[in-house]
Amino acid sequence: MVEDRIRNIENRVQSSASLPEAAKAELLGLLASLREELQGVKKEHLLRAEGTGQVPHGESLDDALGGLSSTVTELEATHPRLSELANRLAVALSNMGI
Repeated sequence: MVEDRIRNIENRVQSSASLPEAAKAELLGLLASLREELQGVKKEHLLRAEGTGQVPHGESLDDALGGLSSTVTELEATHPRLSELANRLAVALSNMGI
C-alpha cells in the first residue's frame, strides 16, 4: 500500500504541467530516497502504521489518536531517517501548495 502511494505521487508529479522542472526533480528525489529508506522497515511496522488512520469499531476517537501518536513516536525513534524524509516531502508539497 505504501509503495502504491509513492507510485501514485510520482505519477502525479511527472504528469503535472504546472510544476517547474526543478520542483519535479526535488520531489522525485525525495520520493526515491523515501522508497529506499522504506526497504529497511519491517512489513509489520508498515502495516501497523497504515492501520493507524482508521478508528476500529467500538474504539473512541481519543483512543485511536493515542494509538496514532504512539505509532508515530515509535516510528520516529526506530526509523529517524524515514521520519525526516517523510517530513521533508510533506513540507515540500505544502510549500508548493499541494
